[in-house]
Amino acid sequence: MNYQTGSEITIQIKAKFRKHYDVIVCGGGTAGCIAAIAAARNGAKTLLIERSGTPGGMMTTGNAGLTKFIVHNRDVEQYKDILKELETSPQKVQVAGGLPLELANRLIKEGAAVGTAHTAGSYVFTSKLKFKWLLLDMFEKANVSLLFFSSVVDVLMENNEIKGVIVQNKAGHEIYTAGCVIDATGDGDVAALAGVPFVMGVSENDLAAKCCAAIGSMQDMGVLFRIANIDIEMFLDYLEKAPEKYEIQCFGLLTLEQVRKSHKNNEMFVFNIKVNEEFGEVQFYNTPEKGVFIIGCPCITGNGLDADELTRCEIGVNKIVSRMFDALKQLQGLENAFIVDCPDLCVRETRHIMGEYILTSDDILNNVHFEDCIGRGCHPIDISPIPPETLEYPIGDRWSFQIPYRCIVPQKVENLLIAGRCISADREASGSTRTTVQCMVTGQAAGTAAALCVKENVTPRKLDSKKIVNVLLEQGAVL
Repeated sequence: MNYQTGSEITIQIKAKFRKHYDVIVCGGGTAGCIAAIAAARNGAKTLLIERSGTPGGMMTTGNAGLTKFIVHNRDVEQYKDILKELETSPQKVQVAGGLPLELANRLIKEGAAVGTAHTAGSYVFTSKLKFKWLLLDMFEKANVSLLFFSSVVDVLMENNEIKGVIVQNKAGHEIYTAGCVIDATGDGDVAALAGVPFVMGVSENDLAAKCCAAIGSMQDMGVLFRIANIDIEMFLDYLEKAPEKYEIQCFGLLTLEQVRKSHKNNEMFVFNIKVNEEFGEVQFYNTPEKGVFIIGCPCITGNGLDADELTRCEIGVNKIVSRMFDALKQLQGLENAFIVDCPDLCVRETRHIMGEYILTSDDILNNVHFEDCIGRGCHPIDISPIPPETLEYPIGDRWSFQIPYRCIVPQKVENLLIAGRCISADREASGSTRTTVQCMVTGQAAGTAAALCVKENVTPRKLDSKKIVNVLLEQGAVL
């Protein structure tokens, strides 16, 4: 039989029915893990499906940090006041509570993470293995069922309702049904299979399209790699003698003096340094392990939904890491450093799922109030290229924003919720909602909403948003 490249071929597969659950969460990243725990704690019989054998996503397989828990300010001096208040009255400046804060503070208390003032501040970097172990412990205590090494390849639909998912693993194709499904895949794979409308990358309505980015283009993909055996005291001495190389990291806002203080107190610190013309500013994040740092972020342009593109970019970014590491080893204090690990390429942007409400840059910059708010965010818009008007906009001195429930309820398809990177937001707004803490915030909301839907026998679209708001408040969420 002769096939033409790009032609579509219909095939039939056999799939075995396995089990029914109240809630199925697809994707075991930061959003999916929290969604599963939240659903189970709220009484739902819950299954978490993850394509790898490691839950936690960017926190365990991507070397990322938890960011961001506290209100933001662009002024370094005013940001110092926020950090002081974090020491005395953290509840006044932390904008993420509930499960995300519970998890972060437990890691910090157990010495498996570095925070600020013994709690979660701007960044929390962790021991990736202990993060995984903590998640496994939380799953067990909440009675979450786990299915690792399984990928969702199709969905079961009845008219416009999703009834379950088809997974592929070593046993072949298997069917799992549910009262409610949560798409926490990051790329919106389940929603797309179910027929939910979406946009890819930059759309014509985004600010980026009007100034600096092509329609359909996506954020660069990148990688955070982990290096060990840094002599941090020597390195900081070197930066003090060469201040032109030190840059305040725009989300951490720590001076070199504050970095020294944080290092002395075994707290989180982050800064940028100028290495050479090729790499520009390189980010340094400390970890709980002495002498071990996360380095970011070598980037490369490509399509995160195209396997050929992903392959090309994976090879390309590793070449960049190799050159960057060679340059870093020329700096004092880093001569004896070595790479501990370099994870697979991390994707920042693909599908933006279209929900009942699309969160916009105007909404977040103006901290618009929503009656159906299910969580807050405080991470500045992090996209590249970034529209200049978002940088120049006069945000408040203790800035954060609200995320409405309607952003996790997709259009057209029933019994489905969205959590994490692909919630309903324009490109600029998603640059603030895609970060790990905000992914966990939407994960807790989605898991809680799914459990309520099953309990009350209603679809997410018909769920009274006041009920989920009240339950989230009872569970310590900051709204």
